[in-house]
Amino acid sequence: MNKPAENKQWLLKQFVQADEVLGEQHYEMVSSPMPTIGDQQILVQTLLLGTSPAQRMYVTEQRTFHIAVEIGEVMSGRGVGLVLESKHPDFKSGDIIQATLGWQQYVALTPDDKTDTGKNVRTVQKVDQPVRPLTTIMGLFGQLAFSAYVGIIEIGQVKPGDVVLISSAAGGVGSVACQLARIQGAAKVVGIAGGKEKCQWLLEQGLCDAAIDYKSEDLVTAIASHCPDGADVYLDNVGGDMLDAALQNIAVGARVVICGMISTEYLNPRPDGPKHYFNLLYKRSRMEGFFVFDYVPRWPEFEIKLRQWYSEGKLKLVDDVFEGLESAPIALGSLFTGGHTGGCVIRVAEDPLEIPSL
Repeated sequence: MNKPAENKQWLLKQFVQADEVLGEQHYEMVSSPMPTIGDQQILVQTLLLGTSPAQRMYVTEQRTFHIAVEIGEVMSGRGVGLVLESKHPDFKSGDIIQATLGWQQYVALTPDDKTDTGKNVRTVQKVDQPVRPLTTIMGLFGQLAFSAYVGIIEIGQVKPGDVVLISSAAGGVGSVACQLARIQGAAKVVGIAGGKEKCQWLLEQGLCDAAIDYKSEDLVTAIASHCPDGADVYLDNVGGDMLDAALQNIAVGARVVICGMISTEYLNPRPDGPKHYFNLLYKRSRMEGFFVFDYVPRWPEFEIKLRQWYSEGKLKLVDDVFEGLESAPIALGSLFTGGHTGGCVIRVAEDPLEIPSL
């Protein structure tokens, strides 16, 4: 192959502080030499990069179990790539893979590297039946949807007749979770989002039966109005006051599922916990959190069911695609400013035309 002369990369320039909005000022784009590969390695072109609120924690100075990106290192991010060259027996040129590629155009990977540093999350995964658009690998048939699947089906155990309340409903996980709740037979799906436009989008897309604008409505009152007998399942992506408002409006036997806590995870010092946790006792309910990577062995099982529901017209694609590697800091920052709807994906290069359409 004719290799390009350079490799554009986003390097971490400065750590983000607790009171800062994450943005381009925290990174520096550089041009580096093209990577070369050795024995048992593959050269990969980055096609897509996903985004996750957890990535903000990668670039703070106070980190717990999250990936740590140091000053001057390539920003970490999981994505979809095209194998350009292989010196590994299990991969060939033209394969589509998922891996932690980083914010760069090209990367040399060692598929058999089992080192659990977090920067090569559970090695490289080959995509067996890729279809265009490949954004489905990141969203509808990927990590975002798997998170929604675990939250709604595995832990939330949504069943026919349930009233389901979902925070950050217009986001990547939330938008899929709304659809999965309906597939499971929920009697009512109520989404919480920020702003009139997002709430209208939830209703127009048919993702929710009702939408609550947390920016203009009193949450406790609004939830009580839409869930008069309480929510049977609450999928929480936000934490903080929103979680507390939901706990005031749960039904007997409710399942409160903690998927994320974007409103409080990055605050220093940490805010006080929910004041109404005692409702878990009064309502004989439970609250449980999860980490989607604990379910990696079951991802193929989840994907089969998601593909089936899509083919039956029960699931729809709701991606928000940012174009170009240059847009990566803006795309990630939009998760914290409410600047997108659906799954937030960065397109670094076009899908190969030889891949069949969905």
